[in-house]
Amino acid sequence: MGLVTWTAVFTLASLRDTPEDVSRSIDGLIGADLQRKVGPRLVQAGWPFAEAWPEDHGWHAEATVKDEGGTILASFVTCPEINPETPDERAPKDRWRIVIGLDVGLFPKTKARRSDILRALAGDIEAACRALGAGDIVWEFGGPGTTGTPKAR
Repeated sequence: MGLVTWTAVFTLASLRDTPEDVSRSIDGLIGADLQRKVGPRLVQAGWPFAEAWPEDHGWHAEATVKDEGGTILASFVTCPEINPETPDERAPKDRWRIVIGLDVGLFPKTKARRSDILRALAGDIEAACRALGAGDIVWEFGGPGTTGTPKAR
């Protein structure tokens, strides 16, 4: 298995989880509003992400992606850049983190093909975030505008 995850952080002030989202969150990791706003844009772009649910690493959504006759799962996680929530259900300093992941496989042809899928997903997520007004987007590793080969974990 060649799971690859890419992470980006950015500023977006217009997000606020509801009190219900906060009560459902695990360890106070908010991010449901970001999922609600980005998710439909991803679906419109052809990524069939289901409704997100709270996990101990943030709000997590999955999509099945076609790959040469089969399907693989793509993950999309949203949370504050740092763990603590603020009293107003916003990320501290309006800084958010997104994490995407995909099993790129072990064989060279599969890795190349699935890495292209991951790059396309990252590009569509970045475009969706920018359309919502996100600024200062920095891909910590992988994704648009970075260099280097993704490392399997």
